[in-house]
Amino acid sequence: MKTAKLKAATFLILFILLPVFAFAQADKPRPMRIGVIGPETSEMSVYGLKTLAGASIAVKEINSKGGVLGKKIELFNYDDKNTKSGAVNAAIKLIEEHKVIGIIAAPTGWSSFGPTFAANDSKTLYITAGTRRKLGRSGNFIFRNSLPDDLAAEGTIAYCADKLGYKRYAIITAVENDFSLQLTAYFKKAVLDKKGAVVTEVYAGAGTGYSDFKDAVSEIKQKSKGQVDAIIYTGSAKEGAEIMEEAKKQGLNAPLVGGSDLMSSELWEVGKDSVVGTIAYNSFAIDSKSKEAVRFIELYKNEKGEDPDATAALAYDAVMLLSEAIKKAKSTDTIKVREAVVNLKGFRGATGAMSFGVGGEPLKRPFVFKLEKKESAYFFNLVDEK
Repeated sequence: MKTAKLKAATFLILFILLPVFAFAQADKPRPMRIGVIGPETSEMSVYGLKTLAGASIAVKEINSKGGVLGKKIELFNYDDKNTKSGAVNAAIKLIEEHKVIGIIAAPTGWSSFGPTFAANDSKTLYITAGTRRKLGRSGNFIFRNSLPDDLAAEGTIAYCADKLGYKRYAIITAVENDFSLQLTAYFKKAVLDKKGAVVTEVYAGAGTGYSDFKDAVSEIKQKSKGQVDAIIYTGSAKEGAEIMEEAKKQGLNAPLVGGSDLMSSELWEVGKDSVVGTIAYNSFAIDSKSKEAVRFIELYKNEKGEDPDATAALAYDAVMLLSEAIKKAKSTDTIKVREAVVNLKGFRGATGAMSFGVGGEPLKRPFVFKLEKKESAYFFNLVDEK
């Protein structure tokens, strides 16, 4: 009887630990190959093409210096046409036919999330370059290297508080914009964490009574008694400009603060001088002084004849990070490479320093900008680089 119970207990322990043993055992080394997935011909093609451009420049630079572990990287790309089937089929081809070590995905929904099961199941590293959405429980081999908006809001408010002395904020949220609702929560937490005060919150949009921002600004002015250091708005640039125009009309002198969506020419085309002084964050700065950013920008300009954007920079960083992990692992065994990725601390790329936290989420700081005007030209000037 005891023997039977012992056998049963042993079987139970092995059953529980089997996935751990399976994950820990060494995989076969793979060829020095990396894949890229993204839309190259659909209405979202700009994201796929910029992702491919950034990744290609990284591979070219690495190979010009001898490659990784003495081998040149081969790059394979597939157009997923911004469809679920296109993204999944592309991933399967990259995994089964080309046996890639890792895949860099464009920041579109299907490219970023469609193939995650196939990649994770095959122990292929999958790095989505630029998506705003958190990965959730996508698997141990799934990562993103884009700037998390919660950390971006935290860094932006830290700049406002520590460098500008802002303490009192009003917040306006676009209720019909899911991202605006989420970003408002991040900014509110950041303000409270810095011991600041949210003097009033206003929700604008259909059904709120504040669709044209006139009453929204009036409420802010009334509840703050005109004493507000900044107006946080988490919606679009056009709406942000309309808010600031109305604030100027009502004599409420406080700058606009928000996320990367404000960094559009639409902001000053609509708001003119009322939006000068706007503080916003982004994941990449074309005027960054870091040696990694300067090098990437130079390579991109020489190759493409234009300035790179954040998507290209993040794709470039994803390939550079993956190659660094392969070096650290001294192997193309993807289990070892994954462990090296997780243990890379303070990796420096064109988009700043980065490490990975729980669930493949990046730990990064934002680039903070201030909208300025010189003569008749408006431009976002980098004021804080971590």
